[in-house]
Parts: sequence; C-alpha cells; structure tokens
Amino acid sequence: MDWSFRQNWDEYTWAKEIRKDELRISGYFRTLPRCLDLPGEEEMIFKKLMSQPELVPTGVSDPQRQLRSEWEGEDDDADWNEDEVKRNRNSNELSRRVENLAVEWNVTAVSQFQQASLSDVMTVTCAFGKLLSRIYNFESTDEADDTMALRIALLKRILMDLNELLQCLEQFGQELTSNGSGSCGEFFGPLTLVRESVIDRLGALR
Repeated sequence: MDWSFRQNWDEYTWAKEIRKDELRISGYFRTLPRCLDLPGEEEMIFKKLMSQPELVPTGVSDPQRQLRSEWEGEDDDADWNEDEVKRNRNSNELSRRVENLAVEWNVTAVSQFQQASLSDVMTVTCAFGKLLSRIYNFESTDEADDTMALRIALLKRILMDLNELLQCLEQFGQELTSNGSGSCGEFFGPLTLVRESVIDRLGALR
C-alpha cells in the first residue's frame, strides 16, 4: 500500500488521523462482542467501522482493505525478536522512566491500596498503559525530515495522555485522602519531570 502522500501531512493532519485511529480501535472493541465467533467476524467488523465516515482513513481508496492490511500487519509483529524489542525499548530514556513508574504503581497498588476501588486502581493502570503505548509509537518512528510532523503530533498526544494520567492520579489521591487509606503523591514529581522532558523534545523538533 502506497502511503507516500502522507509525507506532505502537517502535524495537525497527523493529529486528526491519530485521533481517528484511537476511535477505530475503540469502535473495534465495542463491535467485537456482537460479532464474536460469527462467520466472517473480522469482515463484519471492518465493514461496520468503515461505514462511519469519521473513522475512514484519510486519502485511502479502499479503506476496508487498508484497515485489514494494517491490523494484520500488527499481528505479524509477534514474529519479531522479543529480546531485540526489549533492548530497543531499554535504550530509550522516556519509555524506560515511565515503565519504571508503571511497575512502581502496580506494586504500590497491590501492597497499599487493597481498600481502594479496583475500578479506580485499574483506571490509573490503564492510563499508564495508554501513555506507554503512545511513547512506544514515538520511539519506534524513524528520525527523518519526512517524519517530523508525525513525531510532533505524537509528542502532543503523549502530553495529552500524560495529563490524563495525572488527572486520574489526582482523583484517586482525593479518594485515598477522604478514606484515610494512603497517598499516591510520590508519582506526581517524576511524572512532571517526564512532561518537562517531552516538552523539551517538542521544542527541539519545532
């Protein structure tokens, strides 16, 4: 599939497409339970998604085929060398710092927040996962002139996901305070440093 037309996209076009991709993923998992184990399950889901104009990839003549190609390509990634992937991730400071914080959060949640609502704990855990996914997207994008707009758009989404995580932590911290069952304040300082690092990278690209 020829994606060369994307080389002329600016950061705002990329931002819209990234948001579309998020909505497609969300739509997929909302539709999946209704189609699960039916004949032609995947085809039904893709057709349903591509019937919604706001989810159709920009500039693609056969969006259903393209969507299938992209998502099947993601399945092929399972054949990659896992050790090599880990080494690449470990060489990136941003993902390594957030991974460590996510691990610390999970350990703290298990050891100190037994009295807290599981759904509230998982909200923060999922916010960490979403942030890490976005960081991995950024770090796996080649540094080149024709990817600058994409990298800028990804950094802006990282900032949005980071702000969402901080908001989830703040709300969870308020619950802990009201119940007298602990605190999660130790995460705010390190995450603020992560945000400063992202802002510095964004400034360098611009």
